[in-house]
Amino acid sequence: MRASLFAVCLLAAVTLASAGRWVSPSDLGLPAVNDAPDFCHGLECPPFKLLKNTSQYQLREYEGAKFVGTTVEGSNFEAAITKGFTRLFRYISGNNVDNAKISMTAPVITFIKPSEDFKSADKNYTVAFYLPQQFQGDAPKPKDDSVNIVDAPGVTVYVKVFGGFGTGGSVLKEADILRQDLMQDKISFKDGAFAYAAYDGPQKLINRHNEVWLTAADTNNFGMNVMAMQACTVDAIQSALAAAQKAVAQIFHN
Repeated sequence: MRASLFAVCLLAAVTLASAGRWVSPSDLGLPAVNDAPDFCHGLECPPFKLLKNTSQYQLREYEGAKFVGTTVEGSNFEAAITKGFTRLFRYISGNNVDNAKISMTAPVITFIKPSEDFKSADKNYTVAFYLPQQFQGDAPKPKDDSVNIVDAPGVTVYVKVFGGFGTGGSVLKEADILRQDLMQDKISFKDGAFAYAAYDGPQKLINRHNEVWLTAADTNNFGMNVMAMQACTVDAIQSALAAAQKAVAQIFHN
């Protein structure tokens, strides 16, 4: 299979007549840095359309794009992100068949399958980096079999922005608040999995920017297509990555 997926913009002051257009820094009164919002901190972020903006959440449409991802099994939230990030950082630092150095992008995305009450989560987490434009056409194959280049079709998601440090508990809480807000507004969405998008490293102590994403009901399934690891279910994706390295290579590599 070939590869493709997504990314991000601002929450505050964007009640623009720009809804329905691809958002750029100039729309937000920001300097253009890789055509990404300021909270990307000069890193490349994939573009999106701002379709709706309320005080509680945004509705965004992301373009299809190529990502690199890995699933960490049997771990808690913080350990999974650390382990997943390390694998992916090694890949972009040259642990690929071309020994290519690939620029870091934002956000670091973690896909989470919560319990029904959003009080806990499955112990398998998938962590992904958006690949920069230079590698959207052709990305080097990872040397690590647990790392995969994936194509994700475009997707529409509901997004909630929050500050502070994202922890397992706080991320579940914010996702549940978003879920409750959508239900209160009688908006349908795909339950069962969500994504946590982190834009800041641990060295940044204040004014941190985090997001949680839930997939709109009338779009591609978030757990798969945004993650793009397989056109099935979140369970199937995580099982495939967990079960057999051969199967993973067969499904995700050319």
